[in-house]
Amino acid sequence: MKKFVVAVSATLFVILLIAALALPFWFGQETEKTYHALLERLSRDSGVQLTPKSYTRGWLTSEAETSIRYPGLALEIVARHHIIHGPIPIDRLLNEFRFTPVQARIVSQLSLNSPGAANAFDFPPLTSELTFQLSGDGKGRAQIAPVKKTTTHGDVLDWRGIDADFSFDREFKKFRFDVRMPSLNWTMAADKGVLSLSQLSLRFNMHEGVAGYFFGDGAFRIGQLGFDKEADRFSLQGMEISSSAQPDGDNVNFTLRYKLEEARVAQERFGPAELSIEAHRLDAAALVKFKKEVDAIYRGNLPPAQANMMVTGKTLNLLATLAKKGPELEITRLSFNTPDGDIRGQAKFVLDGRNASNLDNPLRLLTALNGELTLSIPRSVLKRALAPAIRRDLETYQRNGALSAQDMAKLSPQAMNEIIDRAFPQYLLRNDFARLLVEQGDAYKFELSIKRGQLLVNGKVWHNQTRI
Repeated sequence: MKKFVVAVSATLFVILLIAALALPFWFGQETEKTYHALLERLSRDSGVQLTPKSYTRGWLTSEAETSIRYPGLALEIVARHHIIHGPIPIDRLLNEFRFTPVQARIVSQLSLNSPGAANAFDFPPLTSELTFQLSGDGKGRAQIAPVKKTTTHGDVLDWRGIDADFSFDREFKKFRFDVRMPSLNWTMAADKGVLSLSQLSLRFNMHEGVAGYFFGDGAFRIGQLGFDKEADRFSLQGMEISSSAQPDGDNVNFTLRYKLEEARVAQERFGPAELSIEAHRLDAAALVKFKKEVDAIYRGNLPPAQANMMVTGKTLNLLATLAKKGPELEITRLSFNTPDGDIRGQAKFVLDGRNASNLDNPLRLLTALNGELTLSIPRSVLKRALAPAIRRDLETYQRNGALSAQDMAKLSPQAMNEIIDRAFPQYLLRNDFARLLVEQGDAYKFELSIKRGQLLVNGKVWHNQTRI
């Protein structure tokens, strides 16, 4: 009996030992499959070409190299990967005593592979660490280390680096990305000024839905962007671009917003400003098909003129397909606060081809477009915008002898304002856009509408427009 127990124990030990030795190799095989599947999916969905250059699989670790290119750009990024196989990453076990089972852990370093590009700025490389969990889900972190350097021209660059977190599911149908850059300061030599950028962030959270379209939201934000050189001062505060794509049956409802908390030019303050655009009833399948077709065109390395012509044709086909569901495009908010008054506007257009035929004809497609846009600009804002042209003409009169230097010297600020007031109506008519405005009280308004292929400005048919 004792011999039987010993024999069984020895057999179990051998089985466990074989399993322990075989598991890393098996996980290495699964990781290689996941690696190639990830590159294929990212290349297909992002439009960026990710090509595996090499993959050397070992027992406990593997080495791989990936080429990253964007069509049309003569620039290559090379990612070199050190892959530690699961279930227990040997480096974590030896260095950090972590026993959490994983499929693999990938440590990568990205660098430019272009003549002269690698050391153009002497920045640290981008490094990342990606962990594939046993479930197949992945999560990781990437960063570029801070750097402070003085260039050969005497400029001083102080960059606090970049830090990012990301995650995705095993089928690559859900992913999240969050990038942060604390600050960058560029002090130019010879007192040419200081350029500063702080609190930059980029985030998006997406998931695949109907027809393979990715829904979700994202935002790009800059806390502060400024340039400072004595009297030449400029700054932006709280600038943000955000978007959201939500499903509506087989369609997509899309929102795009631009926001600016404040802009300062010298001693003047502008803002806040906001532009909100919404699109409704966009055919998800048509959008996915369009993206795939356009990506294929640019991947073909065709001459630019030929590629642009093909993209134009695909765009017209897309509009004809979208028109069948009557999509809407609406500017729900347009506002810009200035020291001289507030600019306001709104718009709504409908491409209604639900009851139309032969929408492949671009002219027929125009007849399906209806909508209007309104814009209100305070008189004081227009006067301020046209004042530089009036001052330039006065300087021209002086150079031509129509006004003497003494006459110009006598023009006090009050006298100059009176001249601008008197000349304003004439200069309003000379400006290609301003002459289209209609005076209403203390503001000027612009109304544009499209009805059955006819373009109207302020209720009147535009003189360059003909019926379709």
